[in-house]
Amino acid sequence: MPYSNSPVFTPAQRVQNYRYAIRNIVTHARKLEEQGRTVTYLNIGDPILYGFQPPEELIEANIQALQLGHNGYSPSSGITDAVLAIAEDARKRGIPTSAEDTIITFGASEAADLVCTSMLNPGDEVLCPAPGYPLYNAIIAKLNAREVSYTLDPRHGWLPDPDDIERKITSKTKILVVINPNNPTGEVYSKETLQQFIDIARRHRLLIITDEVYHKLVYDATHIPLASLAGDDVAVITIDSLSKNYMAPGWRTGWMMITNSRLVPDVRQAFIKLADARLCAPMTPQFSIRAAMQLDSTYHDTIVRRLRSQRDTTISMLNSIDGISCNQPEGAFYVMAQIQLADTPFTTDEEFVLKLLEEQQILFVHGSGFGTSAEDGFIRIVYLPGTDVLEDVYTRLATFVKSL
Repeated sequence: MPYSNSPVFTPAQRVQNYRYAIRNIVTHARKLEEQGRTVTYLNIGDPILYGFQPPEELIEANIQALQLGHNGYSPSSGITDAVLAIAEDARKRGIPTSAEDTIITFGASEAADLVCTSMLNPGDEVLCPAPGYPLYNAIIAKLNAREVSYTLDPRHGWLPDPDDIERKITSKTKILVVINPNNPTGEVYSKETLQQFIDIARRHRLLIITDEVYHKLVYDATHIPLASLAGDDVAVITIDSLSKNYMAPGWRTGWMMITNSRLVPDVRQAFIKLADARLCAPMTPQFSIRAAMQLDSTYHDTIVRRLRSQRDTTISMLNSIDGISCNQPEGAFYVMAQIQLADTPFTTDEEFVLKLLEEQQILFVHGSGFGTSAEDGFIRIVYLPGTDVLEDVYTRLATFVKSL
């Protein structure tokens, strides 16, 4: 039958639940730009937009790889030197793994996708933090599995409640996701909290995904790799990348490391099978990985110094606005601020965000896009711009709130 004007194809049902608030909300900002208005974007954690760049050593290694003709496919799990460098660095940080248990991926996002696709059948359950990074929700929905949220409590420093997690475990629970430092809260977990995750996984035979893509961007706390506490009887997948720790998101180079792979031999083979099927991660950035692993502290000291100043400006100015409060993040470059919606005309966080965009051309992301309740009034703010931009944004935010 020939095509007609009526719809011929319909999207798969799984797409109906596939949402990614960080980018979805940009549609509203684009409409304003079409009207000639300038929007200040504080919705997406892309450091390049705000003047950050990767270390020169990594750029040079990438350029050299291009000039030497490394423009073909790499081995599916990554070039040998890169996986060796990753494993060596991991062991120095207390993460038990090996080059054979390391896979280089198309960014950290693909690593998460590989693990979930390898592990989950329709109806299986994954414990994810709320609030948490919406990529995991999207992947789980795509696989027709079920996300089960465990609550991070803003009244207690955005920490999880171990009892809450255990109450939500069923026979279908397969994976426990931990994000540390957390996106969107910026919380960095203590050894005690990490040990609680390990103990839960041990009791219930769960695999842990620990997303640590911001572990170099920590202020006064100390980042402890979760896998360093795993002992020999808990399987852990550590996800990392060049994107945030080394300010190179466009290179799409991440990796996953397995700890205690002997506990999950069939799953490990599934990882490799899927990696083979998608061919490989980008080739030339892999040649910068050893340079990244051998970088001295100067680069990150400079980055963290700037981010700390921007964080402090953010906390000070937000908490000075009547009707707004926020926590003090210890890592990454996000803050979750809370709007007292009862003192506004709005009933949801998204209504607040969209009206602020319309009135002041400032784009934040509603907290419900990360798993908080819409009526609780949380918004995620990216504090990557310089302090001059941030001061202007928060002054305009205060004007908007005062006008309500």
